[in-house]
Amino acid sequence: MKRKPVDLDAIDRRIVAILREEGRITNQALSERVGLSARPCLERVRKLEASGLIQGYSARLAPELAGHAVVAFASISLRDHSVGRRERVEKVLKACPDVVELQVVSGDADYLARIVAGSLADYEELTGAWLADAQLGVAKIATTFALKALKEFGGYPLGEG
Repeated sequence: MKRKPVDLDAIDRRIVAILREEGRITNQALSERVGLSARPCLERVRKLEASGLIQGYSARLAPELAGHAVVAFASISLRDHSVGRRERVEKVLKACPDVVELQVVSGDADYLARIVAGSLADYEELTGAWLADAQLGVAKIATTFALKALKEFGGYPLGEG
């Protein structure tokens, strides 16, 4: 089910822009930056959270400092596209802590996964296990390894509205 974009006024847009850059900002500092008193500002933030637009707050970690020498983008193709098979594969991939992003895609592959690993050997062991598991039915994994990040994913931008 596709959800309709949230209707935002200029103050809401400013709140979102600030929170995207400074998720740890205090409500008092945020309210001062957007020109509201603390209570109405907090009510707006809570409304944005309740709408689902703001899905949470987190710390972005440097992969190499978190023990991930390898960042890979894996295009995963299935042999069988039955609902049961897809559910099984998705459950395994979503439960794997090394799969940090997973998208269902169109084209030659069925999934695109961003995977982190401590080493190439760890990556090969992980993906090799998926390929060897007949219950999963993974036909092919085509991997592109990240060499250097020029721009990290920092969250989705707010569309024009």
